[in-house]
Amino acid sequence: MRYTRRFWYGVQCALLVQWGTPYCRRYAKERRMYLGVQLYAFEKEYVLSEPDYVFRHLAEIGYQAIEMPFLMDVHTYTKKYNLQYSALHTGPDALNDLPEIISHLQSNDCQNLCISGPLAWHDRSLSNFQKTCAFLNEKAELLKSEGIKIHYHNHDFEFKCAEDEISPFEILLEQLDPSLIQFCVDTGWLHMIGLDPVTFLKQYRHRISYAHLRDFLNGKSVALGQGSVDVASIVNELNDNSSLEWLVVEHEPEDAALEKLSVSRSYLKTELSL
Repeated sequence: MRYTRRFWYGVQCALLVQWGTPYCRRYAKERRMYLGVQLYAFEKEYVLSEPDYVFRHLAEIGYQAIEMPFLMDVHTYTKKYNLQYSALHTGPDALNDLPEIISHLQSNDCQNLCISGPLAWHDRSLSNFQKTCAFLNEKAELLKSEGIKIHYHNHDFEFKCAEDEISPFEILLEQLDPSLIQFCVDTGWLHMIGLDPVTFLKQYRHRISYAHLRDFLNGKSVALGQGSVDVASIVNELNDNSSLEWLVVEHEPEDAALEKLSVSRSYLKTELSL
């Protein structure tokens, strides 16, 4: 059997990683990071009515994975267009029906859950976040035995101080079990709340396993590279996180979603070599 030069290069890198060679470490890490897209950019009814069109075009644009904001059997389309199912994105209340969640994820070859917000979504009290942490830890322990991981997705409100000038994020950081639950960091929301995303990503690198890329201009969601978020610096920092496997582009829903996602993909490819 003849082996290509690329094959032998991969073998060399695999052997040299353990010796600490920086370049090979980077090569091995990059082989594990995939660029996905959050289908929240589309109206649910549109995705359900035109799934083949949506998935085919996302693959043609150059995305490698999809993140679903609702339950839908996508295996036919991910297999057809060589896409991965990075995560199901839902609220914590959905975990009250674990058998349904587990069945959906396993039948669609997905191993990740991105959880947004606390139980009782509009209750932003610290006590509700404490209750949410206990709930998620319990469910994550059960999901772990099924090979499913939870990643908590932030918005801006987790960083707004509530009682005693403690923010919900501090509760999440302290009470979520890091061996079970990591963070899905929405870098756009960090920017919008006035935090420096790069500083945040450095400080909590050991707790971050999943990331969302967003851009904003005057408070409005725009394609990557067209707003005030320093996407390039964010991506450079995320490239140094060896535990990060999924990098997902997120936009707010709008009629021209495919065109906007295409602009974002083009920016990542031409400007950042992703």
